[in-house]
Amino acid sequence: MEFITRPKIENVLLQRNLRVSKNYISGTLFTDLLTFIFKCDEGDESTTTGLASIPRGEVQVPHCQIESINRMNLTPSGTPLYIRCKTFLVLKLIFRRERDANDFLEAINHLSRPKRIQDISARNYRPNDLHCVALRSSGWHMFDFTIEYSRFGIPGNNWKYSQLNERYGLCPTYPKWLFVPTEATGEIVVGSAKFRSQYRLPALSYLYTPTGAAICRSSQPCVGLLNRSAFDEKMLSCIRSANKRGSNRYNKLYIVDTRPKVNALVNRAGGKGYEDVKNYVDVLYRNFPIQNIHVMRESMLRLRNAVESAITSDAWNEGVDDSGWLSHLKILLETAKFISHAVAKESCSVLIHCSDGWDRTAQTSSLSQIILDPYYRTLNGFQILVEKEWLAFGHKFVDRCALLDRNPDEASPIFLQFLDAVHQLLYQFPTSFEFNERYLVTLYDMLTYSKFGTFLGNNEREREGLDERTFSIWGYFWENIGEFINPDYGQARSTVESPGSILEVSIEPRDVIPWASMYCRYDIVSQAKTAGEIDVEVSRRI
Repeated sequence: MEFITRPKIENVLLQRNLRVSKNYISGTLFTDLLTFIFKCDEGDESTTTGLASIPRGEVQVPHCQIESINRMNLTPSGTPLYIRCKTFLVLKLIFRRERDANDFLEAINHLSRPKRIQDISARNYRPNDLHCVALRSSGWHMFDFTIEYSRFGIPGNNWKYSQLNERYGLCPTYPKWLFVPTEATGEIVVGSAKFRSQYRLPALSYLYTPTGAAICRSSQPCVGLLNRSAFDEKMLSCIRSANKRGSNRYNKLYIVDTRPKVNALVNRAGGKGYEDVKNYVDVLYRNFPIQNIHVMRESMLRLRNAVESAITSDAWNEGVDDSGWLSHLKILLETAKFISHAVAKESCSVLIHCSDGWDRTAQTSSLSQIILDPYYRTLNGFQILVEKEWLAFGHKFVDRCALLDRNPDEASPIFLQFLDAVHQLLYQFPTSFEFNERYLVTLYDMLTYSKFGTFLGNNEREREGLDERTFSIWGYFWENIGEFINPDYGQARSTVESPGSILEVSIEPRDVIPWASMYCRYDIVSQAKTAGEIDVEVSRRI
């Protein structure tokens, strides 16, 4: 508590609607190591903050969910602080005394920006209920590579388990369990890894059993201007020929590069780049212009500004268009649609990569599998997919979600964008998903809450041992499963066990919509009350 000099501050004003001046609630501010709580003075309990009502007359904000806190110009009412949360809640607090504002600002700046994993609240979280302890601990062991890949008949004649990364010696940011073509020798696997950025070699993510076509993932090759690798060329040949049941007589392999072509060219000038198809046998190169983390971060910032400032529907629509967010989602879905079509309709295997293979690659690989396989549209299947494609294959959750005080240029809403794309699929196919929209919103909120160890660390290796010291987020969901079941789910249930029920995704502008229940849940104009109280309820429950 040494950073909290004023755990209780009275006579604080909370601005309810940031678009309307002189619209305040008076109350008391309480601060501890995990949260700050604003409690309304008696008589103000029926008021609202933006959209979300204030149950029991209080607003509770975990420090880890605070994205920024800034001092504003002094007003006759006092010293205002503007607080933006990762959950899209925005608060304006006005302190009567400047010293109180300074003390609170200093405390929040420290508590909301932990320096080490050890300082995150998940390391100290201990529920009292023994049932909760058992259930939330069990979530750590729900994902097993051998069980997941056995669904595809692996290991088998065409694919095998490779032990080369058992101690993360081949690729530190990849999982221990790697599945590669049976024909790929250890020399080929190691040689291909050396030719790929961050040693992230081509590895199997998913096998579509009706056609035998595979979805593999990797990072970009270190081609430069003149380089090539016989081992990498052989590795891709092994992936292509592992599809023994393909109806495509030439058995081609698609390389899907999820970067704008100019980005790939720039990387090539820097010693990396993209595959020269003249050096690979029966390979087709396709490029999809999904922008990088910096562009996505700026796009989300513009979308947030639209949510917070638009006072008419016309201004809102213009702000959303200017942000480019829906255009980015459309390209994501278009890419995933192409991959799933190549695998299911053309019987062609696909290798996906971006630059380092942990952002756009995770997005498009995951979305493709959801489109192809109804199992990943169930609660259990979706959790397995996140464990496999995001956690095991090394999406940088700590950096991208700013869970620690590191380089802000590394932060970007990549996983949130993926959840938004899943929301678009749920919107288009409301009976095909076992989980509801609330599940997606809560998953994002729990990620930013840092109560659980599931997303701590940038890769599997960094999370080793956390199962003994923290709790799993999946146990929490199973404990409260009734809240997250889609009542309309059922028509696709009979096909869950066998792939074949492919989603025919639309990328028409009318079918890609703003996610009001995520971005506008606290906005008084949008009236998106569906998810408005999720944060408060999650805070109270855990």
